Amino acid sequence: MDLEELEKQVTYLEDINEIENLQKMYGYYFDNAMFQEVIDLFSENTESVEITDHGVFRGKGAVVRMYGGMVGMKRPGWMFFEVMQSQGVIHISTDGRTATGRWYTPSFECRPFGGTKKQTWQFGVYDNEYIKENGRWYFKKLHWNLTYWTSFERGFLKVPRLSDTPFPHADAPATAYHPYPSGYRVPYPFKHPVTGE
Repeated sequence: MDLEELEKQVTYLEDINEIENLQKMYGYYFDNAMFQEVIDLFSENTESVEITDHGVFRGKGAVVRMYGGMVGMKRPGWMFFEVMQSQGVIHISTDGRTATGRWYTPSFECRPFGGTKKQTWQFGVYDNEYIKENGRWYFKKLHWNLTYWTSFERGFLKVPRLSDTPFPHADAPATAYHPYPSGYRVPYPFKHPVTGE
């Protein structure tokens, strides 16, 4: 391996690490209602944000519209979110300027629902795209696909989703909202490392 190839390998590993950290920071900021910090993780050239059935928000301005109304919101002490991001698979393009990432997200929360406090379980898949600008990675496209949202007591086999939550100020309806038991699987953004399929 010559020096040029070694430098490419180092850059590749650094990029993987930076994207992993970007994704994890998003999770920490979102879980702790730090929505301005969430907005700052997105590129000025953001394509879209789509969360569950809220709808599609296109462009950086729409990122602000999506999260901006929650900036400064203080959650009550009893209200709690924890979205775990696991089994991340990142693929960086050959030019090193863009990347894709897929993550499983089991989560639990305590929140108001129907006028009462509820414990709920959720599960979904992040299917994201990233862009490198001025040496820094940002979100280009964020899409969280919901698999189920259920009560702690009853479980997703009986209650796969507690309610529908489309946002009226979205730019377009959700592109893929097929919770359990639909059998829908989010398409993989990467090829099999052995077969190439």
